[in-house]
Amino acid sequence: MSVKKRENFLDRLRVAATCAVVLLHTVTGIMDVTDMSRYRMEKRFFLVVLDLVCWCVPVFVLISGYLFLNPERELPFRQMLTKYCRRILLALFLFGIPYACMELVAVEKTFRPGMILESILMVLQGRSWSHLWYLYLVLLLYLLTPAIKYLLKKVPLSAVYVFLAVLLLGSSILPFVKKLLTLEWMHVLPDGGIYFFYYICGYLFAIRGRKLSAEEAALEQSELRKYPGEQKRPGNGCMFAVPVVILAIGMTFSRIFGEYKVQMAYNYPFTVALALILFSWGLTCQKNREPAKKSGAPVKKSREPVKRNTGFWEKAGALCFAVYLIHPVFLNIYYKFLHISPLVFSVWVSLPVFFLAAFLPAVFAAWILRKVPVLKKYVL
Repeated sequence: MSVKKRENFLDRLRVAATCAVVLLHTVTGIMDVTDMSRYRMEKRFFLVVLDLVCWCVPVFVLISGYLFLNPERELPFRQMLTKYCRRILLALFLFGIPYACMELVAVEKTFRPGMILESILMVLQGRSWSHLWYLYLVLLLYLLTPAIKYLLKKVPLSAVYVFLAVLLLGSSILPFVKKLLTLEWMHVLPDGGIYFFYYICGYLFAIRGRKLSAEEAALEQSELRKYPGEQKRPGNGCMFAVPVVILAIGMTFSRIFGEYKVQMAYNYPFTVALALILFSWGLTCQKNREPAKKSGAPVKKSREPVKRNTGFWEKAGALCFAVYLIHPVFLNIYYKFLHISPLVFSVWVSLPVFFLAAFLPAVFAAWILRKVPVLKKYVL
């Protein structure tokens, strides 16, 4: 199989989603251990932040679906096991066991040799630090990927859309209505169904990316003759900004005014919409940026330092997995050991400070860990 050109928008999305997930955990880390009824204004502010950043995990799952379910990419089950699943398992044990042991030490105020075995059992049971739940999800998706790819080849695209509509309705929209109207009798699909929705949506985006590339090839033959020196592109990335802004304003106002109290995880319908729009925006902008592959007409040389920027995003994207694994260490130091939090002074100032205090050391630690060849090759 020929080497495919790196799609830089994925690195940009990874970096943005990693920043968002650190901010997410900066907020949830204090909300989970604090009686927020004593901080009504701060709670509203935190809920606004959560609404605005919860797209991060859906975007990670979309990226995985875009890469692994791409019809042009062959992924035998053996490769999924020996490369991708192995990477997740190694990350779970290399990081999950020390985290679980640290939690036991913090609770008992001492260390016992038996804690190591207990920590291993905690990881096997999914009871290490909470942010590692995502690795269990990804491991499941990776194991199912060959079967999902096989089914996607066999069923018509219309059936895929119907299946996604059922998942969206049963795992997102109806649960939202149930919570909003307090309809306890209503039966809905498990919340976890939304992750399969995101994963398979990644497949649809991969198909769309191929379609955009085909459109570019056709335009290249016709439009460049009319407009020498520049190339028209299908679609305009800026059009995605409008719905993003509308969603952000709507979610913000819903928390600030009135008594709107619905809280959902990554199946919140507005989070679903925001994640899909952001991914589509990134994909469209990537296709609009790509230079012409073949053309008799001269193409205007861009002043943008494409190579340098591309290299930056690629290097930053390579750090994201390690940053995700490491950043809770610093939040736990601040919240559990030093007993300081964003609630000690104005959250408008303290929240950005705590975010940077977790994010920057995590980036540095990730950079150091990736200097270890075996970790870089097999885990990070």
